[in-house]
Amino acid sequence: MSKEDGLAFGLAGFVAFLVSTTYYAAFGAGLLETAFWFYAANAFLVGGAAVFLFHAAARLRHLPRRKRVLAAGIFAAPGLIGAGVMLAVFKNVFPDWDPVSLGRYGAFVMVGHALLAGVAFDRTRKAASRAR
Repeated sequence: MSKEDGLAFGLAGFVAFLVSTTYYAAFGAGLLETAFWFYAANAFLVGGAAVFLFHAAARLRHLPRRKRVLAAGIFAAPGLIGAGVMLAVFKNVFPDWDPVSLGRYGAFVMVGHALLAGVAFDRTRKAASRAR
């Protein structure tokens, strides 16, 4: 994978993190946390959007399927680092929110990364079985 590919996936991952965190900041305490099923549906919706963004970047960069695991790691890195920072300063950023929201935000972010990992590893396994 080239440096340009790494930069593109890192930037796309950063954008995905910003969009998902902004979405949670806008609707988290008031709307998303009102019912578990609504929270879970939105977590999977945002995770699906992140996976879509990853696939769009992979197709635009013409990245072979066998290299998508590394690309997924680069894509996920800004989100994991950003989520760690957000979790560390969560109470300062959202002082009026319930302390339980900290864990809910963490789970919200992890659902997206789990979906991304599942898709990246599944695609690699399929590509490897086709090559045989």
